Formats: sequence, C-alpha cells, structure tokens
Amino acid sequence: MQGDIIVEEKGPICWQEAGVGAPILFLHAMAGSRTAWVPQFEYFTPHYRCIAWDMPGFGLSAALPDGAQMAEVTSSLKGFVTQTLGLTSAHFVGLSVGGMILQHFAAEEPELVRSLTIMDSSPKFGLGGDMSPEDFMQPILSDLADGTSVRAFSDTMIKAITGPSCSPQVIDAAIGAMARAQLSGLVLTTQLIGNHDAMSALGHIRAPTLVMVGADDADTPVSYAEEIAKTIKGAQLEIIPDAGHLSNLENPEAVNAVLANFLAAQAGGMCR
Repeated sequence: MQGDIIVEEKGPICWQEAGVGAPILFLHAMAGSRTAWVPQFEYFTPHYRCIAWDMPGFGLSAALPDGAQMAEVTSSLKGFVTQTLGLTSAHFVGLSVGGMILQHFAAEEPELVRSLTIMDSSPKFGLGGDMSPEDFMQPILSDLADGTSVRAFSDTMIKAITGPSCSPQVIDAAIGAMARAQLSGLVLTTQLIGNHDAMSALGHIRAPTLVMVGADDADTPVSYAEEIAKTIKGAQLEIIPDAGHLSNLENPEAVNAVLANFLAAQAGGMCR
C-alpha cells in the first residue's frame, strides 16, 4: 500500500484515505462501512488517491435527521466531495446502496463524476418481483426497533447475502465492517433501499460507467445489473465469478482487475 491509511473527521463526515493521484471515492453498502474496501485500497493506492467515507449514520459520521431521503444523502455527498475534500471531479465506486446513491448523484452532478462504477446494485427496488417496499422495510425496521444489536443484525445479514464460496475469514471481516454502523444508519439505508427508483435518472448519466455484479448475487441479481447497463448509454457490464452481493470482498482479484482496466481506459482522468 502506498503510505498509511489516514482517518479524517471534518464536519459531519468521517473517512479514510491513502495513496496519491487521481481520486477514487468508494461508497459502501448497508452491509459495510469505510473499512469494507481493504482489498481495493491495497491494490489501487500505488496509483490513485483512494477515499472511503462512512456514510451518514455509519462509523463516526453524524446521522442525518430522522426521515431523511435520497436527496439529503446526495447533498451530503456533494458537500463532502466539493467542500470537505475540495475536489472538482473524481472516479466513484459504489456497492449496493452506495451504487444506488451514485445513480442519482451521477445524474444530478455530472461535472463531478469522472467515471462511475456501480456494483451489486439495483435500478429500482423489487424490479420484476412482487415484494412491496413495505414488505421489505417493515420487518427490518421492527427488528431494529425491538432492540436487536447492530452486531447481531450484521452477523445475520452478511451470512445471508454472501455467496456459497465465501470464506469464513471474509465473512468475519464483512461483519466487522458492518457492525460499525449506528442504528440510525441502518434505518436510513433500509428506507433508501425500499424507496429506491432511479429508472428515470439512469438515462441522464453521461459519465463512463462500469457495472459489476457477483454471479451468485441473489439480492441484486445479474438481471438488475443488465438493466442498469442497458439504460446507461455506453455502460460496460462485467459479471464477477464466485461472488455474491459483496463482490469486492468475495472475489477482489477479479473486481480489482476489471476496475483497473476500466480506470486505465479513462485517459486524462488524473483529476484532483
């Protein structure tokens, strides 16, 4: 790794970063936090400035007000990028709900997005299925309200969403990353996922886009990734073998290779 990881906390957001060069911002899943990108930091910091935030309500980042919606999250991300980090553009990588946030953000703030990578995500909640948002959200919110610990909740979720070939070591690391969440963050992300609909936004994305999905992802399956890639003009689709919903941790070698080739193709993208 190029230099030590630096953890910063300025204003409402806490983040970690390492490396120098063109910035890559990593946005974690509900099942994660800023510490969920270890394999990517190790691989990319010799050539890029890698930055991973704790989204609002995770880790040391302040929570958003109760009832916050996607607009408040994308506004928080814009402030983090432009005011806290002082960047005018960057490469963005988002996993699951992180990818959902970026679908809206890239459509709303095209000048800030040098490239976009969406991993194991969905263009709309329940696409092609019969589960309603309420059917998804209500059991989770009730479970959290009844006092289930964040650690126990994380243990159950991580084991449910990883693929059959995921090692116990990776599962433990993923549980540790997600267990850094605050209760407010889990409530927020549950509501973001249940209310997610970026179908009208995807056609407005103009940044070069890579869409990745684990071949064994049962939560946001390959068909979801295909829909995203089909709707974003010129998007590249890659299916990652031997990976479930946390493909960046389950098969980091394949993810890193695909992402490295994609970023290398963005010639002149050394933006700081």
